[in-house]
Amino acid sequence: MRYAIIENGLVTNVVVADAHIAAENGWIDCPVAGPGWTYTDGVFTAPVVVEPVVPAAPTKEELLAQLNALSAQIQALE
Repeated sequence: MRYAIIENGLVTNVVVADAHIAAENGWIDCPVAGPGWTYTDGVFTAPVVVEPVVPAAPTKEELLAQLNALSAQIQALE
């Protein structure tokens, strides 16, 4: 059977073991939980996955404006 190793309310690892070994170590039966899940009051909760926000690619016009601004700065240095 699968058992969760819990440290401070967080599943740190999951192992496959016999029931008596799990009981000796205080491991909790967990059919689906995995590392990163929380365990509170007998309930496993999956971590919240936050999708990264990918900024929109600049338009051609924006890139040309940046190029023109950089070209003007370079011209000013000469």
